[in-house]
Parts: sequence; C-alpha cells; structure tokens
Amino acid sequence: MSYLNGALKGALQNKNVLVTGATGFVGGRLAQRLATEEGAIVTGTGRNLDKAAFVKEAGVNLVHADLSDYEKMETVVNNQEIIFHVAAWLGRHGLGDERAYKLNVTATESLVKQAAAAGVRRLVLVSSIAAYEFPKTQRIYEDTPLDPEQMIIYGRTKAIGEYRATALANELGLELTIVRPALVYGPRADSWTINIVKLIKKGVPVVFGNGSGTIYPVYVDNLVDGMLLTAVHPAAVGEAFNFSDPVLSMREFFDYYGNMCGRKPRRLPFWVANIMVTLNKWFNLKLPIDPDRLKRLALKIEYPTTKAEELLAYKMRVPVPQGMQQTECWLREVGMIE
Repeated sequence: MSYLNGALKGALQNKNVLVTGATGFVGGRLAQRLATEEGAIVTGTGRNLDKAAFVKEAGVNLVHADLSDYEKMETVVNNQEIIFHVAAWLGRHGLGDERAYKLNVTATESLVKQAAAAGVRRLVLVSSIAAYEFPKTQRIYEDTPLDPEQMIIYGRTKAIGEYRATALANELGLELTIVRPALVYGPRADSWTINIVKLIKKGVPVVFGNGSGTIYPVYVDNLVDGMLLTAVHPAAVGEAFNFSDPVLSMREFFDYYGNMCGRKPRRLPFWVANIMVTLNKWFNLKLPIDPDRLKRLALKIEYPTTKAEELLAYKMRVPVPQGMQQTECWLREVGMIE
C-alpha cells in the first residue's frame, strides 16, 4: 500500500527513480518500497549486488556502479526523473579515511552536475544529523549551523557535501531537498541493530555512565516515509528535514536489545571511558571513542521533526515499541537471536 495519499497519491507511479546505495540498509529498503508500494520504475546502484537479493526480487534494476566512476554514473543518471542519493562513505566507526571526502563530497558534487545536465526534476540528498555543530541547545532544529570543520570525518564531509550540493543546485537550477536522519535502526541495520546485538551477546559495554544520556533513533520505515514525501512535495524544494523518532534514554534503547538477547547490557563508567579516550590519543589505539563522542553520549538532546510535520504533513507511523518488535522478529528469522 502506498504511503503517499491525498494530492500526492500516485506521484511516483511509473516515474523513473534512481537510488544510489540501493544495496545498503536504507537505500535497499527505499528501493524496495518504491518498486513494490509506489509503482516507480526503480534503478539502484551499488558495488556488491549479491547482498541485495531482496531488492532485485522487488523488481529493482540493480546496476554495479561506483560513485567515483563519473562516466558510468553519467550513463545511469540519464533519463531519471528523481534521484535519491543515499550512498555514502560511513567508515569504520566514522573515523578517518581519504575516501570519505571522495565519496561524500566529490561524488556528491558530480551527481548534482550530472542530474542537472540530464534534466532530473529533483534530487533528494541523504545527509545526517552528524553534520550539525556540537549541540548548544537541547533541541536541534534544521536551522542549526552545520560544522564542516569538526573532528569526526563522517560528519565533516556530510556538512561539506551539503554546502557544495546546495550551492551547485542553486547555480544549475536543480530542485534539491536534504534529509538528515537520526540513528537508523530496524531489520538489516548494521550499526544500530546488528552490531549492538553482537556487542551485547559478547558482554561488551554499550551503555556509558548511568545511561541517562539520550539516543535519538528513527525506524527505517519512518525514515523512508519522510524520504518519499521529500521527493514529491512542492514545499520540500530547497529545504532540509530532520527525521527522528521520539528520543529514549541510552538505558531504555539498549534495554530493548538486551531483552531480545536475554542479557542485561553492560555499562562503562564515564571515568573509565575518559581514561580510554586519553590512551586512545596517546597510543593511537583506534578505539571507536573520542572526546566529542563521549560528550555527546552524556547529553540530553533531540532532533524534532516539527518542520516535516508542518510543511510536508509527515507523521511517524511506527512507534518505538512496534519498531523494536519488528526488528526482533527479523533478528530471530535470520538466527541472530534465539
């Protein structure tokens, strides 16, 4: 059943739609729903097509393409009407790699140019809440400044990519909408589902301090709902939108997974974490922890979706308990939990 209704009903029917990163978690679910629920003619790009059988089964035309291959991408973009640019460099723990700039900035710039030249109607750029500057208030709205100089290269390149894409789109006359997802979880999610389950089962601490800091999750289908709206709603042009479900405490969030695994998530006192940060810096241990991350884990912040609700009539359909239940069913189905 289509998510789009009212004046937007059928807006994607028989439209040529390109999804970059269609073999990944978010891109795969988006491509699947575009083809099966919205009736779009979907092309998806990726580098490892074997891991996305469910996308191919949905009727998506999967094309092996690297974003940095300009000529190949130029061919793929031709004749597309709407592009969802989901593919990105995520990196191991979000830490440094020169490939981050190549994919999150340079390839994004190239795609904007190719889209404009091919007459694409709209490009939806998937960025991240990681692009924002370090939180100074409890609520982070879309007009909060981005930080293109932050230490974490993932957030830094996402911010730069946004700035460059916006400037180019304005110059070339391309409709651009930016999506800033929170922490995406659900079936097939690596970072915020699969990896967490693995850590809890191994007894690795996942909760810092007393667990009162906030986690800002978004269930994958809630995010895809928002992305569909941004692709067709007239009010979305030239705008950026947060997509996040209601915040949970760190303790509440990880307890969901602990209950699935039958194990209580272990905690790490902040004083121990601070020692780890220092050792990480001194000995270049490459641990997935740094001062900025540690500060964020102690904060109580949220990323409201007020703008999407008011401009696009966005409504969250899947509350956290239901999202976690669906996630648990999938984890049992694939044998990750018993």
